[in-house]
Amino acid sequence: MEASPSWELVKAIVLALDVPVIILDADGAAVAINGPARARLGADLDDAIAAASACVRDEPHTSPPTLHVRILHAPDGGKLGCLATTAAGADAAALERANMFLDTIFDNIPDMLFVKDAEHLRFERVNRAGEQLLGRSRAELLGKTDFDVAPPEQAAFFQAKDRETLAAGRVVDIPAEPIDTPSGVRWLHTKKIPLLDEHGVPRYLLGISADITERKRVEVELEQIRDELEARVEERTNALRRAEEHLRQAQKLDAVGRLAGGVAHDFNNLLTVIMAQASVAGRETGDAANVRAAIDGILDAARRAANLTRQLLVFSRQQVVQPRRLDLTRTVSDLMPTLGRVIGEHLTIRIAPPHGGAAWVEVDPGQLEQVILNLVVNARDAMPDGGELDVAVTHRRVTGDVPGEPPPGHYAVLTVRDSGMGMDADTVARIFEPFFTTKMPGRGTGLGLATVYGIVTASGGTIRVDSAPGRGSTFDVYLPAAPEGADDEDRDASPRGGNETLLLVEDDARVRESLAHTLHGVGYNVVEAADGAAALRVLDSVTGAVDAIITDVVMPIMGGRELARRARLLLPDLRVLFISGHAPNVVEDAFGADEAFLAKPFEPAALLRRVRELLDATARDPL
Repeated sequence: MEASPSWELVKAIVLALDVPVIILDADGAAVAINGPARARLGADLDDAIAAASACVRDEPHTSPPTLHVRILHAPDGGKLGCLATTAAGADAAALERANMFLDTIFDNIPDMLFVKDAEHLRFERVNRAGEQLLGRSRAELLGKTDFDVAPPEQAAFFQAKDRETLAAGRVVDIPAEPIDTPSGVRWLHTKKIPLLDEHGVPRYLLGISADITERKRVEVELEQIRDELEARVEERTNALRRAEEHLRQAQKLDAVGRLAGGVAHDFNNLLTVIMAQASVAGRETGDAANVRAAIDGILDAARRAANLTRQLLVFSRQQVVQPRRLDLTRTVSDLMPTLGRVIGEHLTIRIAPPHGGAAWVEVDPGQLEQVILNLVVNARDAMPDGGELDVAVTHRRVTGDVPGEPPPGHYAVLTVRDSGMGMDADTVARIFEPFFTTKMPGRGTGLGLATVYGIVTASGGTIRVDSAPGRGSTFDVYLPAAPEGADDEDRDASPRGGNETLLLVEDDARVRESLAHTLHGVGYNVVEAADGAAALRVLDSVTGAVDAIITDVVMPIMGGRELARRARLLLPDLRVLFISGHAPNVVEDAFGADEAFLAKPFEPAALLRRVRELLDATARDPL
C-alpha cells in the first residue's frame, strides 16, 4: 500500500539508522526496510516480514530467533504498526533505550518543539512544552494544521514562514511573533528548520519556539522608563535653559551696570575738564593766551566725549558709517599731537617713517581715528610705570600660507607695539569681548578693544594680537588696500562759506542756535524752524528762494524725511542735508540725489564743508 505522510517521517528516520530495522503499518504491510536489515536478513527477509505482519494482526506465527517485534500504538490506544529489528538482544535493548532517550529529550526541552510534514504542514509531533503553551493536548494537535488551532491571520503568517523555510532549504529566524493562547497573547522567538531526505528534498519541518513574552514585557517597561527619563531630561534641560537665560539676563544687567559706571566715570572726567576750563576762560579777561588754552581744553574734552559716544554706538552697531578713501599713513601723522597728549609724559611714542608710500584704505575717518586712539590708550594703560610705544604703517601682501592670516590680498597694516606687562593666552582670547577689562572697577568701560574689533571687521579687515607676560603686546590691524591715488579730503583747508539761503530745522533750541551762529559766521542767510510743520510754514511765507534745508531726522510733529518730501512739492530742486545722532535703523533709507547726511556730533568745519559740497553738487551728482 502507498505510505501515508505520517509514515514518511518514520521511513526517513529508519533509513538513517545504522542498525537493522523494519517498519510495518497496522495492516502488516512493510513501510520501511533499511539497508542494514536487508544485509543481515538476506534470504530470510520475507520470512521476517511475514512473522512481523502476523504479529501486528495477532495471528499465530513463529518468529526467527533474531527477530524482535515491538507493536506501535497511537495516543488513543489503537495500533499504528510495528517496529521489527534483527539485532541481537543487546542491540535491540540498546535501540529501545536510545528511542526512549530521544523521546525523553524531545519531550523535556523547555522550548516548544514541533514537526510538520512538508506537503500539508500538518503537525506530526509536538512536545510537552508545546502542549502547555498552546493549551492543547497532542491528540488535539497531531494531524492538524495551523488553521485548525490558530486565528486565520496568525495561521497565514505561520504557514507563509513554513513555505519560505521549505523553499529556501535553510533555517529561517523569526525574532518575534505573537500567538494567541488560552492564557493570552504570547510572544515567541522561532527558528524553522527544513528536514531533508537522502536526496536533499524537504520532507518535514522542525520548529523551535522560545517564549519571550517576559522579555518583551521588560522591553516595553524599559521603553516606557526611557520615554519617562527622556521627558524628565527634556524638562530638566528646559529648566536649565531657563536658568541659563536668567543668568544671562543677570549678567547683562551686571554688564550694563559696569558700562554705566565706566561711562559715568569718563563723562564726569570730561565734564570736570570742560567746567574747569570754562571757569578759567571766564576769569581771564586780559590774557588772551590763557583764554585760548582754556578754549582748546574745552574743545579737546568735547572731542573725547564725542569719541566715547562713538564707542557706544560702534559697540551696539548703531553708528552711522560713512567710509571714504584716505591715506592711513597721513591719518596717523595727523593724530600725532593728540596721541602725545593721550599717552602722557611718562611714555615715549615713536612713529616709524612711512614705508612704501601712501597706504590707501576705504574706511570711515572717525572710526579709523577711533581705532588708532583706542589701541594707543590700551598700550598706555599696559605701561603704568612708563615704557615705549611704537606705531607703524606698512604694506603687506598676504598669501594665506601662514595660519591666522587674513584672506589672500593686499593690505595696509597698522601696527601698535608696547613694552608693557603683556598678556597670557587666556586674556588674549577674551580681550575683544564687550565689557571685558583687566582694569580696576570704574577705570574703564571694557569697550575699547571691542570697539576696535567691531570697526575693523565691519571694514573688511582683520586684527591679530601677539603677546606674552613680560614681553609686551603687538596689535596688527589689516585693512584691505584701496586703489592708489584715491582722493583724500583736505582736512587742513578752511571750509568756504556762501550767501545762499538755508532753512535750518532742529527741535533742540541750543543746537539750533549753535548751528545758526556757525552758518551766519561764514555768510549764509539762515532761517530757523523748530520742527517740520513750522518749516513748511516758513517755506510758504519766506521771501525769495530757499537753496537748501538742513534738518534733523527725528523731531516731534513732523520728522525730517516727511518734511523733505512735502517741501519738494513746493520746490522740486530743493537740496536737503539730514543731520542726526540716532541709530541707522531710524535713518536707514538710502539718500537720493540732492541729499546728504551728517552724523552728530560734528565739528563746525565738518558742517560747513558738507553744506558747501551739497550746494555745489549738481542734481546728477548724488552725495
